[in-house]
Amino acid sequence: MGSLASRSFDPTLTWSDLEWMIEQWNGPFAVKGVQRADDAVRAVQCGAQAVVVSNHGGRQLDHAPATLEVLPEIVDAVGDRAEVLVDGGVRRGTDVVKALALGARACLIGRAYLYGLGGAGEAGVDRALELLRQEIARTLALIGCPSVNQLDGSWLRDAAG
Repeated sequence: MGSLASRSFDPTLTWSDLEWMIEQWNGPFAVKGVQRADDAVRAVQCGAQAVVVSNHGGRQLDHAPATLEVLPEIVDAVGDRAEVLVDGGVRRGTDVVKALALGARACLIGRAYLYGLGGAGEAGVDRALELLRQEIARTLALIGCPSVNQLDGSWLRDAAG
């Protein structure tokens, strides 16, 4: 019978299947779970308008690299041919600022949203979003950056540096 994870993934899927899905969908298409620059490029070549850098929260493969670790090479590889989004590792406003500074167009915040929803329903979601907004604004103020639109790698410092 196998585990749910084993039954949930089809190892026979190919890039041709992705091209077929994009053609059938005939609308904007994002590929989630990208961890490598060459896969991001291939997804865009197949017709994806966006790639989502994600390690699925590390649940499927506990030694997968962190999203922020692979983000810069994926942004460089894709260039302006597609949007690059980040999903995974976003817990607070500082995480959003780091991802945007490394070139992400946006961050998916499903976990914060779900925690808020589970804790207090719609009001909890509103509160979670407000906390993220406040943390982003505070982080920008602390680093002296006037706007998320001005974020780039120069606002970050290598921990070893």
